[in-house]
Amino acid sequence: MKKRILSAALALALMLPMSGCLPQSNTTGSGNNTSSNTSQNVDPNKPLAMGDVENPVTLTMVIKDHSPENKADADWIKLLNEELLKAGIGAQVELVAMQSGSYSTNLGLMLSGGNIPDLIWFQGGDEEFALTQKILVDMTDYVENSVYMKDAMEEYQLQRLENYPYLVYLTPASVKVPVMRSDVLDSLSIKDEFLANPTIDNYHKLFQELKAKGYEAVWTVPGDLSEINNTFDQAFGLTSTWLQQEDGSYIYAPVSDQAKEKLQFYAQLYKEGILDNDYLTDTWETKENKFYSGQTAIVSGTQGAVIDVYNNNQVAANGESASLTVLPPAKGDAQGYTPFSVAKETRGMAISALSEHQDLAFQVLDFMCSPEGRFVEILGTEGNNYEVGEDGKITITNTWYVPMFNTLTNFDESVLSKPYYSDVAQSSLDMVNEYMSLDNDFAIPSDLTVSWDSAQNVVSEFYADYIIGNKTDADWDAFVASFYEMGGQAVTDYANSVLK
Repeated sequence: MKKRILSAALALALMLPMSGCLPQSNTTGSGNNTSSNTSQNVDPNKPLAMGDVENPVTLTMVIKDHSPENKADADWIKLLNEELLKAGIGAQVELVAMQSGSYSTNLGLMLSGGNIPDLIWFQGGDEEFALTQKILVDMTDYVENSVYMKDAMEEYQLQRLENYPYLVYLTPASVKVPVMRSDVLDSLSIKDEFLANPTIDNYHKLFQELKAKGYEAVWTVPGDLSEINNTFDQAFGLTSTWLQQEDGSYIYAPVSDQAKEKLQFYAQLYKEGILDNDYLTDTWETKENKFYSGQTAIVSGTQGAVIDVYNNNQVAANGESASLTVLPPAKGDAQGYTPFSVAKETRGMAISALSEHQDLAFQVLDFMCSPEGRFVEILGTEGNNYEVGEDGKITITNTWYVPMFNTLTNFDESVLSKPYYSDVAQSSLDMVNEYMSLDNDFAIPSDLTVSWDSAQNVVSEFYADYIIGNKTDADWDAFVASFYEMGGQAVTDYANSVLK
């Protein structure tokens, strides 16, 4: 990946009230400007000015976990609106209240009831409004002609936009990497061999040595296999969602011979007590508590900020020697984390096709990708979220819940007194950068989604039964046949029509 960027999980760390404007900012546009030596400057060669700052248009916006009734959110909106005017953008954002409960459900009810904000954050449920009701803007041309957004997007984001042009979300690929305590790793005889050559066999030796140290289980995952899959899939030859066969056709990877081999390995780990025998019922909270308390040795977390949280908590509980080491993906037929989906954004910002100010709404999104926009979104305000030292350097005192985009692109870290990420968090980002690849998956057509859900349920149920010993190799062929019968065949036929 081409840029150093902020983890999607930054949102886990953030939430304090803010007030005031950016310190000592220097922006370009028709608004009043101030100047200083700690500015995050909008590039004068890329003017963002649009609209009348003397008579700005009000744009409504709804975002998950943000409400005008919350002082922190109200202060942030005030700050954002001040900076929009300074950038010469004649818009003021009004945050729309959302009732408590399921965000996706409540948003769907609000939109179906005719209350449709100009700017909308989706976290699921967007396809109904994009493809069926057609009330979301196709942002292809907007991004192509953007001042900042296109340049700030990663390749996978551009591919997602091409496949589904209704949501934008600037964030690093959310990849969960395994970590363990460094002092525990240092105590293992397999350490050097494992780090030099992390084969499936050496991973197993690592697990066995950890189990021998008295851990109740080595690795806990919350309810499904996605986290451990992320480490082992490519080593077993599962290099994409759809695997091409010798005759050129494609089959769904989880029903392939390679998947069967991986499943045999997982069943062995379960039998040996290496894979937590409670993994099907474990939650995120349980997973993390077992890791912090020393019941399990390895946990996976999203690279960047989540790994920072895990590291800080381990150090707080067990001392500096308990800082974490990021483990590489297993090495076998290939080496890398599970290929990253480019089918579509699963969450992000959208613009209402019913808005009378679509151009201006996108201008706000583009501003958020500018240096000023990143400063507003990442740091918050002086006094609440950071302090400026006598040397002009910024020290973050409290971070907050980032509303729109989670990227450090266009944010100048040189203004900070120390790097935004700790060494461990940066190591996790670097590991993902080294071992990330893109998938060949695609959005399932709406007329096939019910069948696909049924087929996926067949996979999930069989995998769980196989790992815990209720199914064996003798049941594999019947499982594959059931997958195809329950909807897998129709989607496989579709895959072979679209994959080239």
